[in-house]
Amino acid sequence: MPLALIGESSAVRRARAALDVPGAGPLLILAEEGLEPAAAARYVHERSRGGEPFVHVDCTQHDAESLEAAILGSRTRTAGGDLERLGSGSGLVAARRGTLYLEQVGELPAAVQRRLARLLRDGEARVGGRDRVRLTARLVASAGPHLQTDARDGRFRADLLRRFGGTPVSIPAIRLRPEDLPAIAARVAAEIAAANDSLARTFTQAALTVLAALPWPRNIDEVRATLARVLRDVPGTVVRQEDVLHLLPIGPFQGVVGRIKPVLNLREARERFEREYIAAVLEQHDWRMSDAARTLGIERANLYRKTRQLGIARSTPAERGRSLRASPCVWPRCWCSRRWRRTHNRRRPRINPARSGSGR
Repeated sequence: MPLALIGESSAVRRARAALDVPGAGPLLILAEEGLEPAAAARYVHERSRGGEPFVHVDCTQHDAESLEAAILGSRTRTAGGDLERLGSGSGLVAARRGTLYLEQVGELPAAVQRRLARLLRDGEARVGGRDRVRLTARLVASAGPHLQTDARDGRFRADLLRRFGGTPVSIPAIRLRPEDLPAIAARVAAEIAAANDSLARTFTQAALTVLAALPWPRNIDEVRATLARVLRDVPGTVVRQEDVLHLLPIGPFQGVVGRIKPVLNLREARERFEREYIAAVLEQHDWRMSDAARTLGIERANLYRKTRQLGIARSTPAERGRSLRASPCVWPRCWCSRRWRRTHNRRRPRINPARSGSGR
């Protein structure tokens, strides 16, 4: 089972169910960076065409000419142009009755998109310009989650997108299913232990709460890298909350998240930790939303939404131990509240710059 498909959240169960449906038609997988769609494509291949060839073509690793040759072969058509012509060394021919997997299909040049759409429409081609053969290889492709938007905007052929059948299969990002993080972390820990011939590590509930609250912008790739660093530095067989916090960009507010105790279920504890963590990041950056969003690894619009959902509000100067009346309030960007500043400025006497040095 691919790591990105582990878990029991409703989103990942829908993705698994869609990939388990038997079929021979083209399949499109949409996934963010780091969700390992190649593993999902091989999973589909093993369940439907195990034992047959699996040909993998990464569309980002070739120039236009070599990419076209790797997938389709020569451009030349037969006289009359009734069907597309495939070279004998093309990926579709090499896959035979197996699977041709195109990674990052959105990067295909326009000419290759056109030829591929025609092949999927006809279902057959001429190999070597002579034999008319029916295509028996299954085409599986993956792309980023914005491929449908690219098709609407004309950056990807809409007819080729339609040839991939019905609704694409979307692999959900890790941040959208934090309840799956414990199973993913356990699997990664077991893989690292097997690779290093060491004992498998377990995680405390508090450590899992911290991991589940993180945004994981690079998904499985980032989970692997982070846990590899954590497990390398843990002396025992149990990973605790402080072991995880030690490697996170938390800095001076470790004490804030350290107050979270494993007394709630995972979802409640995650919400509490997320509230404390985001508030601490915002305080560290003096509520500069762009800087805080960069530290958290999320978009600024998402950070605004999170603060509203979690009820995070900036503390007033009085709550921070300051006196509003004691503030001189002379700087344009003072720390006091906007309403108090408007009232205070109305009461402040005007100073004539010409007479400011008169000694009055």
